[in-house]
Amino acid sequence: MREYVERILAPYFATKKDNLGLPQTQKSLWSIDVWAVHRSVEFRLYMRKDHPTVILDYVPGGCTGADQPCDVGIQRPLKLSLKRSYHEDIVELFLEKIQADEDLLFDEHIGVLRDRSVKWLWKAWKALDNEELIKKVTNLPRCNERQLT
Repeated sequence: MREYVERILAPYFATKKDNLGLPQTQKSLWSIDVWAVHRSVEFRLYMRKDHPTVILDYVPGGCTGADQPCDVGIQRPLKLSLKRSYHEDIVELFLEKIQADEDLLFDEHIGVLRDRSVKWLWKAWKALDNEELIKKVTNLPRCNERQLT
């Protein structure tokens, strides 16, 4: 989690503040779910000490889809597409092996998976490259009338 904060979140907030002409002391609101790691004393102390301008806003349980629409509207279809592509690829590979009367073994070496994953990711990207999907995500109902940022 710290790596995410240091490499992605903090630089993103800093860049946004610069782009908006705001001082770096401007507070930033980070809406995160109530996952145990996010609520841990260690994490909260780290955020308070190393990133005092970031305010942690915990999304109430059961409201992640409303307050974090990308979790439901983007990441879910992305993961589903990846899973389908992976499954389709494995079935196709095994059918070829059956027809060739070969052993039904799947090479799990990182190089093979890396090379195969390009196709899975490309299909997932194409599945998300949909203006209507994005519009739907931005129009999801809000939980307790909380506003999206």
